[in-house]
Amino acid sequence: MNLWLGITLILIVAGGFLAYPFFFRRAEDPSNQSQQANVDIFRDQQNQYQQQLERSEISQQQYAAMLAEAEQLLLSNTAITQAEKKSKPGLWMLPILVIIIPLATLWMYQSLGASADEQIAEKLTANAATNAGQQMAWDSELITLIAERVKQRPNNVYYWTILAQEAVSRGDMPAAAEYFSQSIRIEPRESYLLGQYAQALFFAEGNQFTQPVNTALDNAFAVDSSNQTVLGLKGIQAFEGQDHKLAISYWQGAMQQLNPSSRDWQALQSGIQKAQQLSGDTPTANLSVALSIANNIEFTAEQVVFVAVVAADGPPMPIAARKVVASQLPINIQLSDNDALMAGRSLSAAGQVRVVARLSTSGTANPQAGDWEATSEVIEITQETQNLELNISQQRAH
Repeated sequence: MNLWLGITLILIVAGGFLAYPFFFRRAEDPSNQSQQANVDIFRDQQNQYQQQLERSEISQQQYAAMLAEAEQLLLSNTAITQAEKKSKPGLWMLPILVIIIPLATLWMYQSLGASADEQIAEKLTANAATNAGQQMAWDSELITLIAERVKQRPNNVYYWTILAQEAVSRGDMPAAAEYFSQSIRIEPRESYLLGQYAQALFFAEGNQFTQPVNTALDNAFAVDSSNQTVLGLKGIQAFEGQDHKLAISYWQGAMQQLNPSSRDWQALQSGIQKAQQLSGDTPTANLSVALSIANNIEFTAEQVVFVAVVAADGPPMPIAARKVVASQLPINIQLSDNDALMAGRSLSAAGQVRVVARLSTSGTANPQAGDWEATSEVIEITQETQNLELNISQQRAH
């Protein structure tokens, strides 16, 4: 509403500028100048005739005739000038311009402006507010608007991505793959889009690693080898190729980016366990940690709790780690070789370790002043399951 009001006011002001020359004449109006010039010429002729009469070059009768002729010419020229002045030449153009300019302005705005984008943005905001805290349910009118608009703006990667996400939500993977392909046409180095395209294409091909799927997956992996979606697919590809250790490596990398309470994390954990069984590489170390938070500590349900196994005498880099959210505590978690952070550095070969649980105030894995912690005594890793209890109650000073 404010936009159209502003456009209307601008067009009204523009109309005033157009009308001004037709209705207002300044002192130096050409018609006034022409009339004065005619009078000046008449006076010059009159003086010249008078001088000729005084020098007896013409008679009184000739003088009167010539003066009358000059007066007649002056009257004739003045009448023409007045007629031109009254007629206001070009005035007929004013109503045409007043109509054409607003229409042309509106047409250009509809063609080149962003009114449709503004309408889409408003609907996206309303749709997000409606689905706050819930799984996204797309408004059909919104999707129709975006589908029409993207025909006019084919290089808008944001619209193609929304269409792809909506297609995924209703299980139309061929459509999702096509929309994601349009997105990466515009942003060929965007790792998120490359990963989503590879995944959608994989599902569209009936969960088969066809040549197009392999090409898309390789392109995505080349751009970002840490992309969680890409690592998950690479793990499936390696598993189907009977390379179970490589599949475990890919899936462990993908798990590091996920919340342990999520379904994706649990699915990857299940896949790792199956791959370990098939490869005969089952974990030989298992720590059972009962986690809790002291009652006097204030925290939010979304705060992250990091649980790390570190060498008792060695670098601070964790050997194995897990993260959960505070709302899950108290909880009992199992740490094993599946939680190792680096290939070749397993929990079962760690020897003496400590287990540290930290309630992060910043949400980052690096310890910060103000975080709350609990640290176990030094324990010796064995092949038997070891049980620990950690109650987070100590605050870090630095």
